[in-house]
Amino acid sequence: MRLRNLLTATLAATLLTSMAACGGSSSGDGSADPSQPLKVMADVIPHAELIREAETLGLLGDVKVDVTEISGDVDVNQLTEAGDMDANFFQHVPYLNDWNANHPGSDLVPVATVHVEPLGLYSKKVTSLTDVPENAVIAIPADATNQARGLFLLEDAGLIKLNVDRNDPNLDYSQITDANVTENPKNISFVKIDRPQLAASLDDPAVTLSIVNGNYALEAGLVPANDALILESAEGNPYANVLVTKETMKDDPRVQKLAEALESPELAKFIVDNYQGSVLPVNG
Repeated sequence: MRLRNLLTATLAATLLTSMAACGGSSSGDGSADPSQPLKVMADVIPHAELIREAETLGLLGDVKVDVTEISGDVDVNQLTEAGDMDANFFQHVPYLNDWNANHPGSDLVPVATVHVEPLGLYSKKVTSLTDVPENAVIAIPADATNQARGLFLLEDAGLIKLNVDRNDPNLDYSQITDANVTENPKNISFVKIDRPQLAASLDDPAVTLSIVNGNYALEAGLVPANDALILESAEGNPYANVLVTKETMKDDPRVQKLAEALESPELAKFIVDNYQGSVLPVNG
């Protein structure tokens, strides 16, 4: 574990140093040079794929986008806030709101709402919800907003009950934990794991089931629409993924062009055709 932490820290430091050395498209006052490529950090699947498909379809016009795929435990929002990246594409609004709340003075804003990656419950040890055994161990996301999302999915599965109403407009998702579980008839226990490692936890002999975000499930070779024991519904889902930039960058013509492309009917059709229910468009 110490070696992994060292490697992660080295990766983050190298990434920051290389960005600083190369210079960015953002100027010191937070604005940007519109003649330069737009620098966007994105998850590999489907986010980076969607940006590249928008380019392939000719939806970006003469706007150039340099995509950096997320690797390691770098704080992508911090890189965007600092101006090392012009925008990012990997998160939903509850996650962004929680990040902003924990970083006073930040001004990151969503500029395009693109797709939902349904959260799913997976297992290599049981094949149906009725087979979940007594004293099962379920791996859930460690970050606050996705942890709440996972617990609501387990409630939908009939495995637990929570003492909060997800339809309450004042509900703070970042405060929901397994301490809110009031009924747990199978005596399930929970282990909190960082989202990128949840798919790998399916091979852990100590873990019975794992809740995995859609993009990480796809990266692990899972097909959420087929492999999940239960999958989030897209209807009314508050976890649509968004393109994010700084407040001072939101009217940049390159950002606006990318936002328009990501919300286009053409890209919505690509999502439907390519991901077959594992990623769901919210437009078109």
